Amino acid sequence: MATTTEILSRSVAGLNALATILLIVGYICIRRGNRAGHGKAMGLAFMTSALFLAVYLASKVHLWVSLGRTNITYRPDVGLTWDKLLYYIILFPHIALAILVTPFIIRAVMLARAGKFEEHKRLTRWVFPVWLYVSVTGVIVWAFMECSGSLAAVTAVK
Repeated sequence: MATTTEILSRSVAGLNALATILLIVGYICIRRGNRAGHGKAMGLAFMTSALFLAVYLASKVHLWVSLGRTNITYRPDVGLTWDKLLYYIILFPHIALAILVTPFIIRAVMLARAGKFEEHKRLTRWVFPVWLYVSVTGVIVWAFMECSGSLAAVTAVK
C-alpha cells in the first residue's frame, strides 16, 4: 500500500502530466484557429496547475508534520553520480522557472479574459514554452525520485 508521501508525490506528478497534455491541446487548438477550444484547454491547464500548487504545498506540509523535513533528497546514500548530476541540472532550472513564470501565466490569463488578444499573444510567445518546460520537467523530476526509490525510502526512515 502506498504511503501518504507517495500518494501526494504521485498526485503532483499526475497533475503536472495533465497540465502538460492540456497545454499541448490548447496549443494545437489555437494553431488550428479554434479559439474556443484553446480557451477551454488553457483554462483547464491553469486550473490544473493551480490544483498542482495546492497539492504540492500540502505535500510539503505533510513532510514537515510527519517527518520533520520539507524535501525528499534524491539518492542521499551516494555521492555525485551522473544521474544525480543530471537530476540537479533538471531540478534547479525547473524550480527557478516555475517561480518566475507563475505571475506571467496569471497575467496571460487576465489578458485573454479581458479580450486583449494581441498583448496576450505577445506575452505567451515566451510564457507558453516556459510553462510547458516546467510541467514536463516536473514529471521528469518525479520519475527520478520514483525510480530511485527515494520516495519509498524517506517514509521507511523516520
